[in-house]
Formats: sequence, structure tokens, C-alpha cells
Amino acid sequence: MISAGLSDTGLARKNNEDAFYIHHPLLIVADGMGGAAAGEIASSLAIDAVSSSLSQGEETLHVTSLPAASTSDKEITAAVRKAILKADTDIKERTRQNPELRGMGTTIVVGVHLGDRLLIGHVGDSRAYMLTQNSTSESPVRKSTQFDSTAETAVLRAISADSKKPAAKEDTIRRITEDHSVVMDLVKTGVITEDEIRTHPLRNRITRCVGNIAGQGPDFVWHTIEGNETLIMCSDGLWEMVYEELILAIVKSSSSLEEACKRLIHAANEKGGVDNITVVAARFTKK
Repeated sequence: MISAGLSDTGLARKNNEDAFYIHHPLLIVADGMGGAAAGEIASSLAIDAVSSSLSQGEETLHVTSLPAASTSDKEITAAVRKAILKADTDIKERTRQNPELRGMGTTIVVGVHLGDRLLIGHVGDSRAYMLTQNSTSESPVRKSTQFDSTAETAVLRAISADSKKPAAKEDTIRRITEDHSVVMDLVKTGVITEDEIRTHPLRNRITRCVGNIAGQGPDFVWHTIEGNETLIMCSDGLWEMVYEELILAIVKSSSSLEEACKRLIHAANEKGGVDNITVVAARFTKK
């Protein structure tokens, strides 16, 4: 696994309430909320609690040095769940000590890479996508030393180039997390379509956050890495502005993960940048 991450305030906010963490094999994205500085505090507390819980302490699982086959799926999932619940407790305790922070919380997406498998734990509406690149030839955009970094240009060039090549199995992007939000509940009950999420008046209402976890707690997804795949973890500042097909085209036509993160954030800002934008990207290649 190779990885990169980037966060940006966007064009409409004065401060950045997002946070991210990368330390192989652990990846985290958090999107704080609560107004004033509360969102920044919540996301920071969550990152600190999860990263420390999963890398040190006598009673925690040392995922940062764990051999791929040395423990069971159940144990790993339990350790990540415990870490996220620790973050929930820490945020609640900080709110108890500082009543002015009442209502603060954060989304979280946690990725743990173990051998040829990936565990994703998540709360809220920050997302994880898996991109599979089936084509073997390089995009002409990737070979160019200078190019227009806007998403629209990247897509047009990719389509133009692909139209001249023999038919091949398409590259794909798939959302592997399910938002804990009012609008996703409406999608599941058939009231609205997924395309309507981005414009629905209730799109910012989440049903679960770290700092107010009740009942089910975090959800988990295990993914088996098949080959040339790229994980994108992001806050809603990215996915509400940039559609999946655009994310795929930008990642595919970028020469590095660092460049992909920069161009994804640029694309979100080009579309308005109405929220903080955070992207963590990880590429997996089988030996």
C-alpha cells in the first residue's frame, strides 16, 4: 500500500473542521461539526483517540505492527469498534467539561490494511470508495508534463483517448460505505434516488456521529483486495461536489496519489467549495 492525503478549507468556510491521519496500515478521515471551533476539536479528538488506541496500550490491538494473519477478523473488528467508541467517550467527556461545546461531534472513516484485505469502520456520512483499474495502458494525460487540472478536461481527454482504443473491461468506482444520514434512509425506502441526495434540503442531517453514538455504533465492511485497486476516503465536501465518475477519471489520469488528491480538491472548489474538503487515497498492488 502507498498512500497520500490532503485537506482544504474550501471557499465558503473560515476554518477547517476536517482532519485526517495516515500511518501504515491505518487511515482515518474525520469531518467535525458543532460550530465555532467545536468541529475542529471533535475531529481532532477522534483522530487522536482512534490512532492511539490502535497503536499502543496493553489492552489494545497493535494494528500498526500486526502481521496479516496473526489474529481473527472478529478481534480486529472489535479493536476498531473499541477505538471508535473511545473517541465517542472522549468527545462526550470534553463536552461535559466545556458546556459551550455542547452538540459537537464528528463523522469518521477508519481503514486498516492487513495483507490482501482491508477493514473499513465508519460513522456518519464521510465515505469510502474502491476504484478498480482494469486497463493496463497509461492514459495520455498521465504522460503529459502539463495539463489542465480541471475535472472536466480530465474527463474529456480520458473519453477521447479511450474512444480510439480497442474495447476493454471498464475501470470502475464503487462506494463501499453506506451513509448514516436522513437522505440515505430516504434512498433505502425508495422515497428519493441516490442522485437526489446532493440537492435534497435534508442532505446535511446525519443520523449517527462520533460524540452521539447510540444503539448500533459504527458499521464495518471487509474488502478483499483483488489487484490494482485504489481506496478513496473522503468527507462530504468532496463527494457532494464531485460525482463518482469524475473521481474515477481524475484518479486514473493523475501521475501520483498526491496529484490525485490535489486535483480532487481543486475539482470540488471549482464546483463551489461550499464545505471543507478532505481526501485520503491508498493504492494497493499485489506482488
